[in-house]
This record gives sequence, C-alpha cells and structure tokens, in this order.
Amino acid sequence: MRPFAIALGVLAALLLAGLQLVAGLAVRDRAVAGSWLSFVPPAAAARVQELPPAFPLPSPLRQLLARRALEDGDLALAARRIAGLPPSSERFALEGGLAEARGDAGAAARAYLAAGDLAGVDRLVAAAERRGDANGALALQTEAVRRLRDDRTQSDVLAEAYYRLGLLEEEAARRLPQRDARYRENELRSKAAYDSAVALAPFSQRYLIAAGSQELNLGDLDAAAGDYTRARNADPTSAVALVGLGEVALRRGDAAGAKAWLARARALAPADPALLRLARKLRR
Repeated sequence: MRPFAIALGVLAALLLAGLQLVAGLAVRDRAVAGSWLSFVPPAAAARVQELPPAFPLPSPLRQLLARRALEDGDLALAARRIAGLPPSSERFALEGGLAEARGDAGAAARAYLAAGDLAGVDRLVAAAERRGDANGALALQTEAVRRLRDDRTQSDVLAEAYYRLGLLEEEAARRLPQRDARYRENELRSKAAYDSAVALAPFSQRYLIAAGSQELNLGDLDAAAGDYTRARNADPTSAVALVGLGEVALRRGDAAGAKAWLARARALAPADPALLRLARKLRR
C-alpha cells in the first residue's frame, strides 16, 4: 500500500501544481514585474481562456475565467463559462455583470440582488439617474425593496433601500405639477417609504428627518413634529431637526416659537441651507 500511497500523493501534488499554473496564467497580465509569470509569453497565457467551459476545473478557477472573459468583453464566452458554474452568490454576481454589460438593467438588478450585491443595484440606479431615466431608476429601486423584504436578515440594508426609494418617489413628484393627481400619489408613496425605513431603524436621524419633511409637505403637522422631535432626541446636535420644528411652528401660526427654534439651530449650524430658508421666511 505504501508505494500506492506515495504515487497517489505525487499525483495529487502534480494536479495541484497544474491547477496553480492554470490559475497563474489566467492572471498573467497582472503579474508583478520580474516574477516568473511576467516571463510567460502572452500568447501562451491566452490559451487558458480558450479552455472549453466544460474543462474540469475547480469552481474558483472557473469563476476567475468567467470573470476574465467578462472583463475582456467576450460576452459569449463569459455566458458559456457562467452557465457551467454551480448556483452560488458568485455565479449570480457574474450573471449580474453579464446582464449589465448587455444593457439589461432589470435582469442585472435581479441577479445582483440574488447575489446580495446591493452595490451593484445602487450602481444601476445611479446610472439610470445619470442618463435621465428617472422611471427606470424608480422601477429598479422598487424591485430592490420588494426582493429585500423577503430576506429577514437584511433589515439594515432594507431600511436604506426604503430611504432611497423615498428619495426617488419624491423626485418623481417634483417633476409633476402639483395639480396633477400623480403628484400626491408620489408624495404619499415617498412618505410610506420613509416610514418603512424609520420602522426598521427607529433611531436613524436621517430617516426621521426625511419622514418629517415629507409629512410637512403633506400638511400632517402633528406627524412632522413627532418625527422631528424624535430626530432631535436621537441627535441633539441636529440643526436640521430644530429647523424642522421651526417650520412646524411657523405653519401653526406660532412665529415666536419658530424664531426660538431658529435661534437654537443657528447656534449649531449657522450656514445650513434649511436654516437659511427658514430665516428668509421669518426675515431674521
């Protein structure tokens, strides 16, 4: 048995060395100058990418080859390599990258969410906003929230997703005339998204202020005062929360109270834009 065990050990070592060689060749173009990889002819290293997708390689190496094909812009090869991978977060992330490269933002978002790659989803939303596709950005963020709701382990991430959804709904409202029925619908959906964020992260000053501001827009002064107060309690140094309470006081006809809140906010952040807007209203 001893010769057999030795032969088996040698075979395993050779196999491991072979796999390490293939992995090294796959990243030859990133080799450190002077390393042995840097002396390998590029044409020889390129042959690694030409290995058929069905070639028996460990999953990490197959993922690496799929990623390289994607980075090289060979989407057909990338698709074949990805299709040969077992289901995993890494495969879903690669599928997201492939769909994104093909311009299918919806499929990319679904794959990134399956992979838990929320940065990928955020990138898609930001890209849609940059190209002026506000409806596309809103649809992608809505899908992100819908999918995250099904994962109870993602409460913090879901709160942020709700907050971003609220911002997009608010932006959608601003693009409409206030007399348009859709304006109020967007405003209400924005408030609901902020409220959901607050429910998941009740001590987040940012979410509380967003909710209070939207309640102020909708004329719900009691709710706005409640959220601004909670935001102030969560962060006593928040000038924005104090300004919000000043806005509530002003709308209630309490100019003296509004000025008092303004003075307290000014002591914390005299150049805050929200503070300056309230100061103009009060002529202070």
